[in-house]
Amino acid sequence: METFQSNPWTNIDDKYKAIVQLPKFLKHMSALTGMIVVKKQEGAIKGSGFIHKIRKVSGSDCPCHTCLLNTEPKKQVYAILTVTTVLHTFDKKWDVALESGVFSENWEPKNTTVRLFYDTDDEAQEIFIYGYNLLETDKEINIHSDWCSVECVTHDMELVQKLEAKLEKYMELQGEIYRKSKELRLNDLVIIIGHPHGGPKMISVGKHKQFRVEILKEVRNYQQWCRYKYDNITCCGNSGSPIFILGQPLCGFGYWFGHPHNHSKGLHEKAKGGCSSVGVEHVVM
Repeated sequence: METFQSNPWTNIDDKYKAIVQLPKFLKHMSALTGMIVVKKQEGAIKGSGFIHKIRKVSGSDCPCHTCLLNTEPKKQVYAILTVTTVLHTFDKKWDVALESGVFSENWEPKNTTVRLFYDTDDEAQEIFIYGYNLLETDKEINIHSDWCSVECVTHDMELVQKLEAKLEKYMELQGEIYRKSKELRLNDLVIIIGHPHGGPKMISVGKHKQFRVEILKEVRNYQQWCRYKYDNITCCGNSGSPIFILGQPLCGFGYWFGHPHNHSKGLHEKAKGGCSSVGVEHVVM
């Protein structure tokens, strides 16, 4: 794994350089990736997540833990940011939670934060958004998806404006890259961005093979649940990291139908190779 502060093409094969949008796209993907910190009695658990939805709210009381405890008037202008990740970051017994449909009752909003822009060890400022609602996960009998999302709150509207611009550009570039990949007939690149071992953000470059795409279920409007296996190197702390899969026909950024994949787990003791959470993509006819 490498940082990509100096060379955005680090470890990326020359054949992909015709996709000129890729470096800028990865920078936006990086900016929308955060380190999730969940405080527990036994210590903090760290993972990664991706901001895929931003909603501004005004005229109602902020639901964050700080505002709820504050005796002063509540904030009336705030934003809710939906961060996709994996369930086992919050609940070690995630497989039981999937089968029962009940999350750990010990999860508390005050114990979850997401640190943004943690790119180097010498960051001058720590920027956080704060968890307030652990959302449902993709639940299906006999399908262990491990995917979930957490809603976070911030009162920093300048930060929100910055993130909105990056998310809009991310989606725009995503479409351009998809069309270019079809033109070039390239579809085997896999890039994962996250916070291994709770450290600064790093990029892992690898590949997947078509036969390693597992189709789990076909759903409405020519969409399918699927997950990928890949040869990227990942470590503890990469759980929940967003995954970019070149040529993947994504369905957009909805809540349940249209979410991309997040890294779920490594497949081998040497951490070479991994498996994604369930994601949703179009069935290409």
